[in-house]
Amino acid sequence: MTTTSQTLSVPRRLPGRLPIAVCCCALLAGAPAHAGWMDKLFGQSAPASDAPKADTRQRVWTVREFTQVELVTREAGAADNQQPMQLATEALRQQLAQVEVVGRNGRFPLFSADELADLVTPLVQAIGVAGPGADVLLLSSARREGGILGSPMAVTARVFVQGGSLQLIVHDARLDFYDVYRGTHVEPKFVYGSRSAAGSVVLQSPSATNKRGDWLAIPLQAGAAAAAAPASLTAPAPSAPGSLVQAPTAAAPMVATPAATPTRKALDAPAAEDIERRLETVKRLREKNLITEDEYQQKRREILQLL
Repeated sequence: MTTTSQTLSVPRRLPGRLPIAVCCCALLAGAPAHAGWMDKLFGQSAPASDAPKADTRQRVWTVREFTQVELVTREAGAADNQQPMQLATEALRQQLAQVEVVGRNGRFPLFSADELADLVTPLVQAIGVAGPGADVLLLSSARREGGILGSPMAVTARVFVQGGSLQLIVHDARLDFYDVYRGTHVEPKFVYGSRSAAGSVVLQSPSATNKRGDWLAIPLQAGAAAAAAPASLTAPAPSAPGSLVQAPTAAAPMVATPAATPTRKALDAPAAEDIERRLETVKRLREKNLITEDEYQQKRREILQLL
């Protein structure tokens, strides 16, 4: 990801009058290619439809600064992927929402709800046009534990379909890069998961199989049997919610079929409180005239879709 900037060169003395249209075009050519971190408080707007078809020639899906999905050549020596594959957007969101990172201080979700609202459609589109010789690289940056005052931290991952499962290999779960980038203006070099080199991240999900600590295989079909995770990856308290030993619950199939109807997972108390908090926030912004009525209504609809 490299942000390009264009410099508008203006001679000291312009011969004659330059047409207004030419000046306008020149000014537009110098505009930034993408919005910065502070341009949008809530991130990218959700798509109007469920996984609209992508251009088969597209290779990069940019969500915002330091957040994108990209198709790259499959890792050398790896077997062909089972792609292209059309996935169900809502079912994929549910599956990724269950992925947690196991750390010294406990477990935390790999992605936030806001991230998934932006990432799922580009992921579905990329896997839907990727060939057997392509992998999908995922970069997602967000203000996480520190909230709106915290620095953005990145998740980097490699995604592909193989063995009847969606393979997710994560290299970084919380890469703190932004302060260095802001101070030096040097583009960070992100590293993504690899089949051949194990990373230090430890993942878990009640509906996926651990092929490695940093590597999850998420079944494409609901009810597919997942192998038991190694004992070293099992949570200390097996009875705790979200434990790897917990039996998978029924979910919508990830492979889209005409008769499949995605089902929504019941919201727990923290998720319901988060939605209520976000609704109150956008309402206050509207009351202070910081956003327009149209923007308020659009963001309100997006939040209510999470119910």
